[in-house]
Amino acid sequence: MDIWNATALITILLLGPLLALARASRRRGATARRRSPPGPMALPVIGHLHLFKKPLHRTLARLAARHGAVFQLRFGSRRVLVVSSADAATQCLGTHDVAFADRPQLPSGGILSYDWSTMGTASYGPYWRRVRRIAVAEILSALRVQEFADVHEREARAMARALYRTAAAAGGGGRARVELKTRLFQLLMNAMMGMICARRYYGSGGGGDDADAVEVSEEVLWFRQMVEETMELTGVSTLWDFLPAWARWLDVDGMGRRLWRLRESRTRFLQGLIEEERKEMDKGAPARRTMIGVLLTLQNKDPEACPDKLIHTLCISSLEAGSSTSADTVEWAMSLLLNNPPVLEKARQEIDAYIGQPVRLIAATDLPKLHYLWCIIMETLRLHPPTPLLVPHESSTDCTVDGFDIPKGTMLLVNTFVIHRDPELWDEPEKFIPERFENEKSTEGKIFIPFGMGRRRCPAENLGMQMVGLVLGTMIQCFDWERLGEDLVDMADGSGLTAPKVVPLEALYEPRAFVTHLLSGTKQSI
Repeated sequence: MDIWNATALITILLLGPLLALARASRRRGATARRRSPPGPMALPVIGHLHLFKKPLHRTLARLAARHGAVFQLRFGSRRVLVVSSADAATQCLGTHDVAFADRPQLPSGGILSYDWSTMGTASYGPYWRRVRRIAVAEILSALRVQEFADVHEREARAMARALYRTAAAAGGGGRARVELKTRLFQLLMNAMMGMICARRYYGSGGGGDDADAVEVSEEVLWFRQMVEETMELTGVSTLWDFLPAWARWLDVDGMGRRLWRLRESRTRFLQGLIEEERKEMDKGAPARRTMIGVLLTLQNKDPEACPDKLIHTLCISSLEAGSSTSADTVEWAMSLLLNNPPVLEKARQEIDAYIGQPVRLIAATDLPKLHYLWCIIMETLRLHPPTPLLVPHESSTDCTVDGFDIPKGTMLLVNTFVIHRDPELWDEPEKFIPERFENEKSTEGKIFIPFGMGRRRCPAENLGMQMVGLVLGTMIQCFDWERLGEDLVDMADGSGLTAPKVVPLEALYEPRAFVTHLLSGTKQSI
């Protein structure tokens, strides 16, 4: 080794550690200058996953009370920002709307949402804008929502007729007992499938005249199993998403295998529906005014704009977003009404006064005029938002929230459950008071975001409100309702993306005399 090489080696050996120390010092300085949100002590590897107590929105509410309205967690190696104040939520979804317009690419979403290609899971960008534009223009426009009203009315009335028959068969003066959760879920699933492909999978297939008829075909049984598993695997915050890649690969609990089997099963099912409609169109039959029919018409005009995979993603998004959330909202509303009989009576009087004589069943065109019914739904959404933590967002750039520096790639959870019950915004926030929405001025300055806000606000809001309004209005108009006993309805909320009731609602009901001729007659009579 010559003297020059020896000198270079010695220099490297001496300067290497010094350069490393300098870099570490600069990193520590940068970290010190960055103001990070507070948060509890994290454990190695798992971070704060040990705090995943259900329901998660209530756990995060307790942590917010301890650490502040803006705090941070770590789910495994993923950084998470939790905001629980109106001001911080407005900053994230208003001021920094674009910065937080992405979605975290969670592994389960990659499997079930076709590599994060659904409207709800795709990150912000040209692809998402194209999917949303197609959905809004072709499926969720005001005209299309009006066209789907027939499906919603049919299913609401089918359930009312089924409840009437059950009460009539029970004797005892026509009073009967019902568990509403199952009934509502079946109703909303039929409504969604009616919009997607003009088919029913609960009750008879003949348009709803016999909703209690028992279907035992393999297709129906398979469909119900698929739906139940979809709700189970997509409606919870699963630790599997935040495990290290090697742990997910081992798949000890079989979660990954279940997700892949469900994806393949749903794909076959949806492709079968598409091929069925395509064959009818190839025979010269006009496309039905269903989601699949509308999207295939668009595909025929421009195959690249609407491939089969896009039809899969739009149908899956509709099925997941439109069934469980709407069913849960109606169940929460009925629970609140049973615990507040004067509110129930006031709603009934409004419907009776507006419908007048001759008596007919409530229709979608009546909803804009039933202001108190609308107030009840809004107050239900305030107390029990469809997604109490909203669908998670993710930051695409560095930004500042409430004075804290938030790095790129941070997952955002907005706790609407806490925001909607903030005593600084709402008078008596824990109480069910629909009248607070009667005057628009009374809600000015109060953040109300059951459907989110900004670019990622749910575009199906009008469709969901129409479904919920028709179902709830029909139940109030057609039946007298009572609690099972003196005790109030249990209002405990459970875990999952939509936070359903822990104890399914059971109630006593009795058909109202002046509508029995509508419920006992044929479909044409209503």
